[in-house]
Amino acid sequence: MNKRIPFILGLILLVTAIWLQVTSIKPIEHIIDRLENLVYDMQLRTDLFVYKKIDTPAVIIDIDDKSLKKEGRWPWSRAKLATLIGYLQKEGVAVVALDIIFPEKETNIATTVLQQLSKEKLTNTTTEFALKKIAPYFENDKKFANSIAYIDTVLGMSFLPQTIIHGTLVPATLELTSAKEKQLGFINASGVIGNIALLQSAAKGAGFINIFPDEDGVIRRVPILIRYQDQLYPSLALEAVRLYLLSNISLVTEEYGDQMRLEGVKLADRFIPTDEKGRMIIPFRGKSFTFPYYSATDILNKKIPPGVLTGKIAFIGTSATGFGELKPTAVENVFPGVEIQATIADSILANHFYYRPAWTLGAEIVATFLLGITFIFVFPYLGPRALAFFIILIPILFIFANNWLREKTGLIIYIFIPMTFMIVLAIINLIYGHLFEVRKRQQLKEMFGQYVPEKHIDTMLTSKGNYGLYGEDREMTVLFADIRNFTTLAEYLPAAQVKELLSDFFTPMTEIIFKHRGTIDKYVGDMVMAFWGAPLIDNQHTQHAISAALDMQNKVEKLKPIFAKKGWTDMKVGIGLNSGIMSVGDMGSKFRRSYTVIGDAVNLASRVENLTKYYNVNIVATHSIEAQQKMFVFRKLDRVTVKGKKTGTEIYEVVCKTEELAPEKRDEIALHHSALELYFNQEWEKSQAVFTELHQAHPHVKLYSLYLHRIADFLQTPPSSNWDGIYVHAYVS
Repeated sequence: MNKRIPFILGLILLVTAIWLQVTSIKPIEHIIDRLENLVYDMQLRTDLFVYKKIDTPAVIIDIDDKSLKKEGRWPWSRAKLATLIGYLQKEGVAVVALDIIFPEKETNIATTVLQQLSKEKLTNTTTEFALKKIAPYFENDKKFANSIAYIDTVLGMSFLPQTIIHGTLVPATLELTSAKEKQLGFINASGVIGNIALLQSAAKGAGFINIFPDEDGVIRRVPILIRYQDQLYPSLALEAVRLYLLSNISLVTEEYGDQMRLEGVKLADRFIPTDEKGRMIIPFRGKSFTFPYYSATDILNKKIPPGVLTGKIAFIGTSATGFGELKPTAVENVFPGVEIQATIADSILANHFYYRPAWTLGAEIVATFLLGITFIFVFPYLGPRALAFFIILIPILFIFANNWLREKTGLIIYIFIPMTFMIVLAIINLIYGHLFEVRKRQQLKEMFGQYVPEKHIDTMLTSKGNYGLYGEDREMTVLFADIRNFTTLAEYLPAAQVKELLSDFFTPMTEIIFKHRGTIDKYVGDMVMAFWGAPLIDNQHTQHAISAALDMQNKVEKLKPIFAKKGWTDMKVGIGLNSGIMSVGDMGSKFRRSYTVIGDAVNLASRVENLTKYYNVNIVATHSIEAQQKMFVFRKLDRVTVKGKKTGTEIYEVVCKTEELAPEKRDEIALHHSALELYFNQEWEKSQAVFTELHQAHPHVKLYSLYLHRIADFLQTPPSSNWDGIYVHAYVS
């Protein structure tokens, strides 16, 4: 396969991938961010490496549907909340964080009744006295304030983009004083909803409960500090942990030239990494309800095991339907907002964070480049199965490796672009390889379709080689098969019958050659030429050629009665075989080419095929054929030289396969070889006696009469003293 095109396409794709990583074109950047977030969500939802531990100091007191059914609809009276806080204090809870805001006073029911009766002029001195006397018992805000005063409590608050101030604003955690600090990119609020002064003064602190989704509406990160009037206020979770650790909050910044950049927040010995807006990536421990949940009604009715809340941070919130507190997050489409607060608190206490520092973009570009360069030069050498395997394996490996890296180090790496680049690169190579294979198959079919069987082409596609596009020398076996006396036969047949005869002869002969892995070279008149050992290398080319020759002769015997019915005279076929070094390749002119073999070894096979007529045998093979094979029976015919050759060669008749040899035939061949040995030793009388015996037993075998005539001639005119037994066939063309 030409590797240049996939290399060039891969480099173009790599440049495009890196450009997508660094581009500042807003629409494209927005699309890439959305896709990266989707891949990030998918990784979290695979739940392969979800961060877990045996125990967590963060628990959730859930005002769930069960509690609303048991205790009544929301809002509950603050007296009931006071009772709930009281039970939590008795259970040893260290910090209570309410994911709830109390911006309005709760109405005193006794005072309300008294005001309504007075308005209707239905009151009297006794009623008024009684209602005023019991009114203190219905000061639920005081009860609630008293309960939260005895335990470290954090109340919720909310910042607004509008200029609205409602409720009490607690003192700020930090103040931005310098000009550089004021340039920090914190989320800036214009208004605030706080709690009534009575409750806020009783609580130890307050934290905002704002959670902002990304542009696609999914929550992946939360702010832990928000700026309001150049002062910073903590989130509910951050403030709860601060009280739990009895520590202070400070900023961690770095100066880049004349710019100051927020790196994170310091709390006790913990560094909380954030982005420049003060947002922390949520390190989800799992899907919703991963944290310990306790129903509020179970606590009010003392149905929880003793000691399970001791030393805990209890986040009070709701998972009940209809309250709008179920959020779409990266791990689940419906996730309780209070559990997000618990997740942040647990992460800070466990010192387990997800973070994405500024240098990660550079690392992603380098990783994309290195992976790209590596696989640009690897993929073109892989087959379709390997590429398909990579297409499936790449996302699995990327997600697995990134999950492992995130959970071991907390580092968030965006993998969409490098992962997509790798997949697209593999697909391009797969498609190009397929197109190349189709083109190569077409080329091979055009070149070899009429010469070799279909399975050869399939094998050629999966292996390497030029298959004769350039000539090469190989040791091969060549076969010539010719219909004897075809010219005489064709003289009395119409042209249509000659064509039919040749078709009926060549078709089964070709099938046999293909069956034995041969390649058709050409058809010339009534002759077919085939060879073994190309285009595919065949280490058993001689064996396959001999087997084909024997099967061809057997097929001819089966065709004889069929041809006889059509009025065609008895058909005989002579076959010549030779092995040796031959030149094979796609040869010819620019007008016409063919895949063929040439060389002395080819010419010799053609010459010995003609000798089948002289010796009246079906298959003649050279010594190079006989010397390599023990699976077949050979009868030595002669030592000859043919036209165009100066050196002699021994020729043999291919009789049959070894296992098919009959005892009578074995004895006949052995006797023949003994007679032939006497002949070559010039022991004429002894040789003549044996050949006479053979001729009398087998008068139809022309070979024996040939030698009897030669011996008779030599008895009258002996050969020269340097006679080597070679018989010269000068007429053979």
